[in-house]
Amino acid sequence: MVTFVDEYERQLDERGRIILPSKLRDEVRGTVYITQAPSEKCLHLYTEEEWSKVAEKVNRLPTATDRNAAAFVRLFFGKATAVTVDKQGRIPIAKRLIDYAGLSKEAVLVGANTRLEIWDALEWENYQNKLSDSFMTDNILQYNLNI
Repeated sequence: MVTFVDEYERQLDERGRIILPSKLRDEVRGTVYITQAPSEKCLHLYTEEEWSKVAEKVNRLPTATDRNAAAFVRLFFGKATAVTVDKQGRIPIAKRLIDYAGLSKEAVLVGANTRLEIWDALEWENYQNKLSDSFMTDNILQYNLNI
């Protein structure tokens, strides 16, 4: 399992690609999956291994009898795309996903444990500025993390 940490300022090129930082290229290679974040205005990038784990969880939903579950599956997988990281470490991002996340030329890759998040740089800055000074401590207590 890969654990993603750190922030990486990147640029989206004219063809809608982001170049991975060299230190991530061993973990992020081959086929990757990019989809809309369910709750934020960013994208989620999963390795093939992690995407399989997500798909297993989603496969347990009662899509034959629950319309909300079926709608979620349609949107989650329907909005996703599988792409190949090229030899230069470039990841192509579909225009519809670029539009969804409001990505401009300046972007940020954010490590989020089992996935990378792709944010527009200004949106990432605004998101962080909205969080309270005690956000980290409050959540450590709320989720009883004891770290």
